[in-house]
Amino acid sequence: VEFENASIDAFGNTTGMLGDFKTGKTVARDGATVLDNFAEHGHEWQVLPSDGKFFREASDPQFPKKCIDPEDPQGERRRRLAESTISVEQAEVACAGLKDALDRKDCVYDILATQDMDMVGAF
Repeated sequence: VEFENASIDAFGNTTGMLGDFKTGKTVARDGATVLDNFAEHGHEWQVLPSDGKFFREASDPQFPKKCIDPEDPQGERRRRLAESTISVEQAEVACAGLKDALDRKDCVYDILATQDMDMVGAF
């Protein structure tokens, strides 16, 4: 979450799910324990029955069920070559018309990463 033109006057005393405005630290509900792991921090701030009702309708998961962790933003970094349907050679042929060597290299990479021959059109 990004706040444009955030000021200490407006947000100086805020703490909670978005962290401490002044320090940027993400702290637990106790206001002292620093949680550097964002998944752990999110679970710490899950709405509890004692917090009251925030929304008109409750949806899963509700405490005591844990929140659903988001996917890793880095994604899975292993290539699954067995699932590839486009070969390096096919990608190189598709990108051969590009004059710049770096563009050709990027084009080949993009085609292989997405398994989409139409990626050549992005160059």
